[in-house]
Order: sequence, then structure tokens, then C-alpha cells
Amino acid sequence: MSETIETERLLLRPWRADDRAEAESLFGYASDQRIGPLCGWPPHGDVEESMGVIRNVFSVENNWAVTIRDAASAGVGVSEPVGCIDLKPMRHFDGNGEPGSMIDERYVRYADGNVLEVGYWVGCPFWGKGYMPEALRAVFGYAFDVLHVDAVWGAHYVENTQSGRVMEKCGMTVAGQLKHHRFPLIGEYHDETLRIITADEWKATRSAASAVR
Repeated sequence: MSETIETERLLLRPWRADDRAEAESLFGYASDQRIGPLCGWPPHGDVEESMGVIRNVFSVENNWAVTIRDAASAGVGVSEPVGCIDLKPMRHFDGNGEPGSMIDERYVRYADGNVLEVGYWVGCPFWGKGYMPEALRAVFGYAFDVLHVDAVWGAHYVENTQSGRVMEKCGMTVAGQLKHHRFPLIGEYHDETLRIITADEWKATRSAASAVR
């Protein structure tokens, strides 16, 4: 079971399996054609599919439903999930085998070991409101301060500049690329930008933010 993480505007909490209201909320956002394909999965087809995803995919450690604390002002239900963020074992980024795939030599030592990969999305009505950078920074704090990992990786389609900006705002450095990487759930190939933040970089980023205050 994931620990609950609270930020200024958000509550990141465990998903509620077999809760139809939870699944209905997830379906409302995850059925949007603009969400899933950018993350490598197809839009949800019905509430039952969303319920199955919560039960079989999201109900694991370090996977959080993104909820808005001031639900009324955001126009959502109390504790309604509007997105998802998770930490998971890192994919083998350097094992794709496609010409042009690479990891910056500065970060090769983080290609395996005590590292995790972050993934996230938020419903389209909440784009551009700063929710994902807020959630991502909170999850970095959990990864480095509680789980004590050495680094957190992230990846996004080269053309998904919005996700790239979120990662950049949170201190993630471009660390390589994957060429022609296959996403089996949608049957598509995409070039991906790899980003990373190490424990030392996180510490420096947090110290700089404290100094600004």
C-alpha cells in the first residue's frame, strides 16, 4: 500500500480498488484520446476497464491517485482522482537495440541498481495549472528521502514537449534517447527523450529553492 503524500494543493493517495465511483472518475479522464496514447496505453473503453486497471495495475506500492485538496474550487468531487503518478522499476533503457539509442556517459552508472522510473499523467482539464510539477516534486522527495534511491529516471515522446517541460521544471536533466521504441499496448513506435535526476541533484535543487525563499 502506498503512503499518502500531501502537498500545498494536492493529496496523492492509494487507489481504491473495487470502488465504482473511483473507476468512473478514472474513466472520465483516461477515456480521453489525448491522454493514453501519449503515455503508451490506449484510452479506456468503459468503466469496467477502468475498474480492472485500478485493481490489476494501479493497486501496487508507490502508485498514487492524484486528487485536489480544494475540490470545490477545482470543480471536482471530494477526493476524486484526476490523474496518476507512480514510481516503478526502471526499464532497460540501454537494451532497446535500435541505432541511435544512447545514455549520456555521465549517467551510465545509473542505468541499473538502486534507481526507479517515474510515470504520470493528469486529466486534460487540469493541464497548465502546475499540478504535475507539484506532484512530481513531492514524489521525488519521497523517492530520495524515504526510499533513499540513487536516481529517478523519466521518459517522454520526443514530440511531447509538455511532459518534457514538467520534468525540466523539476530538475530532470536530458540523459539520453531511445530510438524507435515499441509500445505494445498501442502498437506504435516512438522516439523517446530520457531524463534523470540523481540524489545529489535533488539535494542541490531543494537547497536552491530554500535559498530563494
